[in-house]
Amino acid sequence: MLFTNLVQANLKTRILGKHIEYYTRLESTNSEAWELINDGCENGTVIVTDNQYSGKGRGNRNWYAAPNKSLSFSIVLSPNINSKFSNWIPLISCIAIQKAIAAFSTTVEFKYPNDIMFGKKKLGGILCESKVSEKKINQAVIGIGINVNEEIEDFDIAIKNTATSLHINSKRLYQKERVLAEILNQLEIIIDQFPSNIDLIKSNWEDSCNHMNQKITFHYNNKVIKGIFKSLSNSGNAILEIKGEEKEYFTGEII
Repeated sequence: MLFTNLVQANLKTRILGKHIEYYTRLESTNSEAWELINDGCENGTVIVTDNQYSGKGRGNRNWYAAPNKSLSFSIVLSPNINSKFSNWIPLISCIAIQKAIAAFSTTVEFKYPNDIMFGKKKLGGILCESKVSEKKINQAVIGIGINVNEEIEDFDIAIKNTATSLHINSKRLYQKERVLAEILNQLEIIIDQFPSNIDLIKSNWEDSCNHMNQKITFHYNNKVIKGIFKSLSNSGNAILEIKGEEKEYFTGEII
């Protein structure tokens, strides 16, 4: 069981996490977030569950979460920013998670666009959804899944060889409430300065990317593209070098 009062006792935020909706079991925190938005919930509301049994990832893939051992939560935002900045939201979230985990003496890296990695193994993922009106992002939901206290045997057989957890890598157990609170603390700092801090975000993300200047396979519009990952564009998109020419891709992911 996750204790929301312990999360809030560790918060240093003005907005994020001041209201927390906690569920012992929930199909999807992102889906619940949109229902709460429709009911008029507060900006910064956090939806968290001990057992997310039908979580979503990119491309309608499922996100597996071990009950009572992982962190599954969504954050409701009313950013009122230009929709051209939408691709920065998962990148900002990656950096916030990295800074939060660093507070527990652990270092993670990124895989474009939304994966948190220990080497070649996946620790967490982010799914951002938004509603746009007149080129403004009026509402956004940041869904985050972090493997915290799992053992290898806790993972589904389909991901046992590609997934990891904080516990597996450090051999110690973590207080999930403190991890969640620190992510919210770090995220609010970055969001409060956005978009004037885009150059710093870009630099921080690229410094922690585990495939910079490496050959990668990229899935884009039902096509598989091979190239060298060079950088992020000013819109938060991937820039790949293909046959000596740099090209920007507005969607897609590394496979």
